Amino acid sequence: MLLIAAAVWGGGYTFSKIALDAIPVQWMMAIRLTLGSLILAIMLWHRIRATKILHMMIAGLLLGVSYWAAFIFQMEGLTTIDPGRNAFLTATYCVLVPFLVWVIARRPPTMRNVIAAVVCLIGIGFISLPGSGFGLAFSTGDALTMVGALLFALNLVLEGLFAKKFDPLILTLYEFFIAGILFLVGAVIFEPLPTAASSTPTVSWSMLYLIVGSTLVAQTFQNAAFSKIPATQGSIILCTESLFGILFAVVLVHEHINMQTALGFVLIFCAILLSELRTQPHHRPKAESIAVENGVVRHHLRISHPQE
Repeated sequence: MLLIAAAVWGGGYTFSKIALDAIPVQWMMAIRLTLGSLILAIMLWHRIRATKILHMMIAGLLLGVSYWAAFIFQMEGLTTIDPGRNAFLTATYCVLVPFLVWVIARRPPTMRNVIAAVVCLIGIGFISLPGSGFGLAFSTGDALTMVGALLFALNLVLEGLFAKKFDPLILTLYEFFIAGILFLVGAVIFEPLPTAASSTPTVSWSMLYLIVGSTLVAQTFQNAAFSKIPATQGSIILCTESLFGILFAVVLVHEHINMQTALGFVLIFCAILLSELRTQPHHRPKAESIAVENGVVRHHLRISHPQE
């Protein structure tokens, strides 16, 4: 189930890119999250009636705003770079989480986290350096995607803290709804209304994939799977999301990957695995366990995710 969820989320990068060719960023996310929230609310109606929603307002607002901001940067980056590149750069959130835990929970990263961060930076360097090896090819889209990855990491840490006190599924609904409203407001103010000409079969199927697949099906699979296996084990499987992201991009939109860029992807993926693997999971500090384990679980309820 986790492998299927990772594959669905990985495909979400390519289908988002297809949708963005016809629909402005904020309109696309507004449609996706508001419809996703509506379907999720119907599915969770009995649980919603038994929950004191107002008690979760502050937590929901913080999660919704951070989720909205992360997607703003990630999707704006996706408008100018290829989906496979966007998928791998977004996946660096796994490496960033321990350092945010250090800032927020005063729990310093381990040597493994530091090594993972260095390996990740080297990988980004390989992706950013042109074939000649001189200068940088780190574009505005790359920078926006990296800011999105940092905001996704912040969202994970917040989710890890709030998941101890509140129902995670209701938190997710709250988060989707608030982010969807923010996207809708931004779309109305700053972006032109999508035209009927943008509703081609390809775009419509892409949006359906994002709403049903990335937002609902993958989330359900992830929740069910994490009730059966440890989050540390499952999060490693979910790291394959970035690999599926590049696979979908190569097959569906014929994204070209040269050897230098491929090496950068490999280094980033190794950094993610190094950051996520635990040789002694039962002896980890409690605060790190909450933020990283539950955080990783939360992120893969989207996106998105990062993405999705």
